[in-house]
Amino acid sequence: MDVVAAFMARTFPGIDGHSDEQEWDKVMREVGRIAPDLQKEMAMPPDEMQAMMLQAGIFDPNFAAFRANGPILGAHMQAFAAKVGFALRYEDVGLPIPGTGGAQVRWFTSGEIYSGAIPESLYASLGPIKNLRQGKISSEGVFEYGWGDFTNKPDVRLYYAKVRSAFSIAAFVSDDRSRLPFPPTQLATFAPGELSNPLQDRIDEEKD
Repeated sequence: MDVVAAFMARTFPGIDGHSDEQEWDKVMREVGRIAPDLQKEMAMPPDEMQAMMLQAGIFDPNFAAFRANGPILGAHMQAFAAKVGFALRYEDVGLPIPGTGGAQVRWFTSGEIYSGAIPESLYASLGPIKNLRQGKISSEGVFEYGWGDFTNKPDVRLYYAKVRSAFSIAAFVSDDRSRLPFPPTQLATFAPGELSNPLQDRIDEEKD
């Protein structure tokens, strides 16, 4: 899941310079090793790609579009989102989620970020947005995160993360899985310990 997330993190704003190209080549080799059919799943015919980009108001010929609703990408990104949600929960309260708890997760592509597809209720639930810092080094522009009580169901904590401009994550976490806010067919649902299971797409939601 980390390899696929690293690949997705480099899809937007893209490659800038020789060092980025070298890193991209390394990540692509790893993607080919652990998810050999992913690139084929994400590929789009040129005319379909152009139509999608024009519809989104993207006219820069240096950009490209890809299919993001396939089960391979979904399985990896859902699991990565759950991993981030569980980690931020620990950062938030200093305790791991109990065995009775769970997380429901949704990841958003760069296209969804820029088209305004992320619900306002998500942002309204968050407190101050944070960056990682070590001395003078900051993750600003590369990684940001935050949390708060979910506005639509205050007994559920919402954890948020954004990686570059490539994708965002929302994780709804509760110590009681029965209190999670969405049907399991709507958002991918994880219990503690399930990240060690074989990856699978947990929802049927389509996303382009």
